[in-house]
Amino acid sequence: SADTQEVTLRKELELLQLYLSIEQIRFGERLTVKLDVAPEALEAQVPNFILQPLVENAIRHGIEPRARPGRIELHARRQDGALTLEVCDNGNGMPAAKPAREGVGLSNTRARLRELYGAEHRFELAGQPEGGLRVAVTIPYHTENELDENSNSHRR
Repeated sequence: SADTQEVTLRKELELLQLYLSIEQIRFGERLTVKLDVAPEALEAQVPNFILQPLVENAIRHGIEPRARPGRIELHARRQDGALTLEVCDNGNGMPAAKPAREGVGLSNTRARLRELYGAEHRFELAGQPEGGLRVAVTIPYHTENELDENSNSHRR
């Protein structure tokens, strides 16, 4: 489905679980993953392959450099016509003295969101008070059925 722009969050989470199962073998007890996904968010359309680069970035920069156990949390919520996806880690966070530097994964993610949603999205990186980093993506909430209904109404 590489040419598919959007998939359900449910499908995206299934793909993410495959990636996380590999990372779980690699890190063992050093990696804890918590998924907090509201049931109504599961049928939302999200950019295909949007979560894996965010989680990979959290593991690479938040978990991997440290010897102590790390935690990745993924939150998904529908609110006020939007879907918010958050990936958080408990790593070292962003250096306070230097501006955040985005690598290829985050830059590509930002560009894809801009292409798909224009000004109707938000992409935020923020340090967390208890340490670590939070990446939040907010996009318009819609389902595949809503897209089909809108397409049909335009054809009439």
